[in-house]
Amino acid sequence: MVNRTSPTLSNTVTDPDGDDANLTFQVYTVDSQGKPKDQVDLGGDYGVVVSDFVASGKRAKAPVPYGKLDPGTTYVFRSSAYDGGLYETDWSSWKKFTIRDRAVDIKLPEPDPDAPKVDLNQYQKPQTARRNIPEPIPPLRSQNALPAPLGEDCKSIGSGKIHCMTVGKPGDLTKKQQAQVDKRVRARAGDDLVGWCDGLTGKDFIKRTEACLKKAPPIESTFYRTINGNVTKVGSATFASQIQMKLDPASTSFQQRFWLVPVEFKHYAGPKEWGPLTMRPEFTCTPQCTTSSPVWSGSKTWTTTGSDMHTSYVTYTHKALGTDTNDVASVQMRWDIGGWVPESTVKWDMTLGTSTPDIDVRCDKVAAPTKPGCVFSEYKPTWVMNFKKYPAAVAHAWLIQSKLPNHPGSKTADKPMKYLPQASKNAHNRNPRDNGDVICPKDSDGKSWARVHGNPDTTLLPEIKPKDVPSCDEFAYAATYNSGGMPASMGGLNEVSSGDECVQTYATRAKQGEWHLYDDTRQGAPAWKEVCGRSAMSSWLNSGSMAGFPGNFAAAGKYHLLDEDEYWVSFPEFGHCDASKATVKCTVPKP
Repeated sequence: MVNRTSPTLSNTVTDPDGDDANLTFQVYTVDSQGKPKDQVDLGGDYGVVVSDFVASGKRAKAPVPYGKLDPGTTYVFRSSAYDGGLYETDWSSWKKFTIRDRAVDIKLPEPDPDAPKVDLNQYQKPQTARRNIPEPIPPLRSQNALPAPLGEDCKSIGSGKIHCMTVGKPGDLTKKQQAQVDKRVRARAGDDLVGWCDGLTGKDFIKRTEACLKKAPPIESTFYRTINGNVTKVGSATFASQIQMKLDPASTSFQQRFWLVPVEFKHYAGPKEWGPLTMRPEFTCTPQCTTSSPVWSGSKTWTTTGSDMHTSYVTYTHKALGTDTNDVASVQMRWDIGGWVPESTVKWDMTLGTSTPDIDVRCDKVAAPTKPGCVFSEYKPTWVMNFKKYPAAVAHAWLIQSKLPNHPGSKTADKPMKYLPQASKNAHNRNPRDNGDVICPKDSDGKSWARVHGNPDTTLLPEIKPKDVPSCDEFAYAATYNSGGMPASMGGLNEVSSGDECVQTYATRAKQGEWHLYDDTRQGAPAWKEVCGRSAMSSWLNSGSMAGFPGNFAAAGKYHLLDEDEYWVSFPEFGHCDASKATVKCTVPKP
């Protein structure tokens, strides 16, 4: 098996007079019996290749130009000598060889220069998040005697009356109760800060600028009275809660909304024995931020009779101040709940937890200095390239992510991309272009690698870009720590010394309307142990394929990626393709 389509043919020269000689090589196709069939035109006037002169007894070698032999095809060759004066009258015996087949054949459509931009929002799926929620406080140990001391959860409010506020464990609500809560919140869906909360249950979820916190413990308010010398429970109310947060990537002001949904009211000594009950959520932020006064929608007071089951919410507006003095500021949230009945002389401060570690808010003026903004930095956004417009560039990125063992940017493999911003905004003062120069170096005359060394069958698009030239596309992207050009000493994850160590591919048009991404058969087949990919393609395809990344996604966009921030790269059009086999073949989109 010959591992490339431009092999070097060789044979030993023996001259009776001991003169130096060269060899002329012919190549033929074979029939079904493996016998010579048709001569292959290798170029020149006679369709042959000729070696240099070598000493008698030595091996003469002649390379076959690229494009003359086909992948996956068997041939035979023979040779005849010439010593500078006489030609050998006979040919050598035939020798058979087979060119390796392609390792990559991804069939693609024609690029559509008018294809619309990708709607990145549809690919940002909720991500589960953690926050600190305190252990629940045990309820009043006995309803027949006052505990001593009363404890955090119960307070005497005078005249033999005790009011208790307890926070349960997340998940204490039954499925039926949770369904009722969701239904009541949905009834006011137009009031949502975060529209995608509907249908999510039991956990806290975030996107880059939004949060839906549903891992909310139930809140219980219990009222006791001393009757005939005994402490007697007279009523209780259970509430479910939901917190929604909406950040602004172009402002350091952001909002959150606390929903209160009554689950049930119970009465043990008559409905007139207690209530009405007023609830008091409080949101605070630290260390450098301000919080507005609460704005209620719906009454914050319930009659406790059981007939009043209205849903209310309170909205707070916060402003992070840290970016006034720092480039980056972290804001931690704290959520408290309280409540009182008319007899109460004290108010409550029962904590529902803090935002740490995943729901802290990061505000910065690094990504967009003129418009500082805030994000949930623990959320990994998803970048999707424009397949309809740049199919070959997207195919190359999918191939490398899916096939190589380091899977750069793959959510399935849990191998996120790590963003490398411009030199002035990363810890190593590393210019991402320096990474590109390792994988796609310029030649000594200043020409790009692809123009000098790229596969000659690379198809250009002068009908779209009149001065289109071959271009070198690398994956993982140069502006990442995953790039093969990023030094390990600077945190690089996949350092190589040269782009020659990467998987080599190229993009070509087979006919109008049909393109292919092929592995470069001038080289040996990929081992699929490489850590990077290098592809020759149209400059228009390559340079445009990351359009929208800086402005709509990364530094200047709404996701505020900073140095080493992680993100995913997704290829939805390739979901049907199988990259598990040694040979990768697929038609995209799926026929």
